Amino acid sequence: MSGEKEKKPDAAPKEKKRDEALVERLMRRVLEGMGSVVDRRLGREADTQSGFTTTKLIERMKHLIDERARNDADGRRLAPHLFKLKVEWGTHSEAPPEFIKDLEHEVLAAAIDYVNDRRFRTLAPIKVETSADIFTSGITVDPTYGEFEEELKRADEAARLNIELADAVPKAKTLTTTDVQVLARVSAPERSFEKPLAFRPGGRRMNVGRVADNDLQLEHGSVSKIHASLVMNREGTLLVADTGSTNGTFINGRRIAYGEARQIEDGDVVSFGDVEVRFKRQ
Repeated sequence: MSGEKEKKPDAAPKEKKRDEALVERLMRRVLEGMGSVVDRRLGREADTQSGFTTTKLIERMKHLIDERARNDADGRRLAPHLFKLKVEWGTHSEAPPEFIKDLEHEVLAAAIDYVNDRRFRTLAPIKVETSADIFTSGITVDPTYGEFEEELKRADEAARLNIELADAVPKAKTLTTTDVQVLARVSAPERSFEKPLAFRPGGRRMNVGRVADNDLQLEHGSVSKIHASLVMNREGTLLVADTGSTNGTFINGRRIAYGEARQIEDGDVVSFGDVEVRFKRQ
């Protein structure tokens, strides 16, 4: 009997240890689950829908560095120095700031290592800028020459024109621009008019709104000061996004959500408030 009494006190500590181990395992699963959700939002592990990873993001960045590298005046290879990290609208605000910073550091370190390994030079120190973007799906990185971008484009255009003009004068008639000409046919309650717009695939956005400094000005009370944005992506698809208007942006009568970019197809009627616009490529 005495032996049995000595064994009984051991049962409670063992049960307590099992309970503690169970709680620890459950907590670990919860924390791992939370981490995987954040990682998926930041592209750190494979997503069954998109197959996107941070490794793929960096590999794509390296490919773009090689693609956009150029020779400087001395014949040395020049690489982009400003890396624009664009995060899908909503994802940026939902992800904790420290995880966005970690991703920035990973991209910055990879860019510096790659530029140094390839013995490229840059026009300024390498840096990363992050922004939430309504026209971005997931996470993208865009290597650019920053404040030198326009200057380099003008130099390239001048060089191209000089070469073509030197080949033969008659060829000057066939010179074309990389811009895509789009005619906006506006139907407002008071008046109708047409406005030509020049989009460059992958280029800047154009604003639509009531005030005069918009690219497409629609002077009507139902239109907000800055109502929406238009952009043409690198594939040549025209997109529209509402930028927080009061009366909404519609495609064929269906309102698009704030922050959502939608494709404009031939024949679509895009309404900004009570003003209807049809966009036609020239």
